[in-house]
Amino acid sequence: VNKMAKFVIAGSSNCPYYARAELLADKLERNLDDFKLHKIVKQPGDWQTWLDNTCKQHGWMHRKSPIVWRELVDRGGKGTLIGDVNDFQEYANGYYGILSDMTSDDMKKVSDENMKYKNELDEEDRQFKSLSKPLEICITNASSHICYNMLDAIARGDVFGSDIEVNLRLYDNEEQMEYLKGVEMEAMDLAHTLLRNITSMSDSRKAFTNCSAIIILDDFSQKSEEEFDVWIKRCLRNITNYAEAINEVAKRDVKVLISGNGPVNFNAYMMIQYMPNIPRQNVVALPRLVENHAKAILAERLEVNSNGVVNVTIWGDSNGTYYCDLTKTRIHGYDGAIWGPPSFSVDCAEMVHDDKWLEKEFVELLKTRQENVETMLQHGGHFSQAAAIVSAMTQWWNGSPPGQTFSLGVYSEGWYGVPEGLVCSFPVAMSPKGYWNVVQDIDIGETTKNKLTEIIKDLQKQVEVIYPPPYVPPPTPTESEKAAESAASASAETIKDTSDKSKTESQPEGEDSDKALTSDSEGITSLTDTSDTETRPSLAKIEEDREGETTAYSNIVTDNTEQSTESDTES
Repeated sequence: VNKMAKFVIAGSSNCPYYARAELLADKLERNLDDFKLHKIVKQPGDWQTWLDNTCKQHGWMHRKSPIVWRELVDRGGKGTLIGDVNDFQEYANGYYGILSDMTSDDMKKVSDENMKYKNELDEEDRQFKSLSKPLEICITNASSHICYNMLDAIARGDVFGSDIEVNLRLYDNEEQMEYLKGVEMEAMDLAHTLLRNITSMSDSRKAFTNCSAIIILDDFSQKSEEEFDVWIKRCLRNITNYAEAINEVAKRDVKVLISGNGPVNFNAYMMIQYMPNIPRQNVVALPRLVENHAKAILAERLEVNSNGVVNVTIWGDSNGTYYCDLTKTRIHGYDGAIWGPPSFSVDCAEMVHDDKWLEKEFVELLKTRQENVETMLQHGGHFSQAAAIVSAMTQWWNGSPPGQTFSLGVYSEGWYGVPEGLVCSFPVAMSPKGYWNVVQDIDIGETTKNKLTEIIKDLQKQVEVIYPPPYVPPPTPTESEKAAESAASASAETIKDTSDKSKTESQPEGEDSDKALTSDSEGITSLTDTSDTETRPSLAKIEEDREGETTAYSNIVTDNTEQSTESDTES
């Protein structure tokens, strides 16, 4: 027999033919040093499902118990199917000259013993598992490489505790189930003690049931030529489906961490709106990757370990408008003129000693860091993204290092002028009991305040797509304003009346229009009032009282001219 080979015999616990194959294989293993045997025994109710999945995985056709195959343990690749018990007997006889001499009665007795023993083992296993209650952890978009790179740390106990067992649930759409089955197998091959179970699911309600922690990795990036409002509403539909399921079936103290691409702050905000049963402080958005990018850039500049760069603050939305604040950043392990214990640190800005670099080049390097990494790798920076999520969840669950702050997108209560309700990234510290606290004693300068104003506008713009601001009516005028308005209206009306009256006097109509210019028989122009000819003296009478026609005429013309001038002045 090939020293590189081992034989696998699998069957139902109540199958007599499995008993025959098992005893024949035991005999070969006892007598042949190079014959390696592995047994798989399933309960009758689980057998057919297990067999179908195994055959599908290896591309075999087999319908009954037992099934026997040979594996090349050091070369990899799929195993070689031998067949059922008869095929295995022929194989053993052809290679080793050994046949099974079991009678049918013996086969039946052995199968009964196998069934009894299997039941006892399963009961012991159930009792053992009941002694501990593993955490139920769900990861969405589990087919992503980010999830793949997180599994080892979670299964090893780095995240939720070195003595806490976990059940992992990998959630994705139905098309990814075959791929996730392979992920399941590889995770179990890690052989970590704390990984109780790992299961792939395409039903979100089942995936979230009784979960203590949920990590959202979905890609909500805006598509090319997709309008802003359409994009935001698409994100809303997807995230509210998760929120409604979590609100109904997850544990009431479940922690939800939202990462991935897209408007993570908006997604966190909407999840809070649709999850009234879950405390709002249990839903956070993660800017840790941008924070780590900033630490790495500063570490390269100062030639220190990036772990020694602490208290970098990301304000805002790491996938949208944000501001990297270095005013409180400290550097540990800097090789300078002043030395101190491991806790000793120096101010970042003083060590860089180049404000122009911090204001321009550093900002540009931070914006392009992820793009540069992906260009060099020719794929996404999945490893660093996974590490950012793992470190953030670890600190949220177990507490952050004393004296250090980290950035976290949380529900605002009005801190630093950010309106209550918006989800914004703030500097936080995390307690060992699983709580975060916003650091509120930071004295922010004008630059930070101006950046926060821009950030708030951007966050509100996203929210207002779903919740448009209400119509604000114009303010009710005060009594003094009403009086001033009335006086202005009365003044305008008076001016209008005066204007109309003047027009009437200057251009007479009706009764007043009976005045007309007439000429006497001698061709002398005179003003005649046809409405009152008896009271007004005629031109002939005036001429009789005056001396000379010329003097009388001149006086009359002068009087009429003065009257006309006065009328024009009044108009």
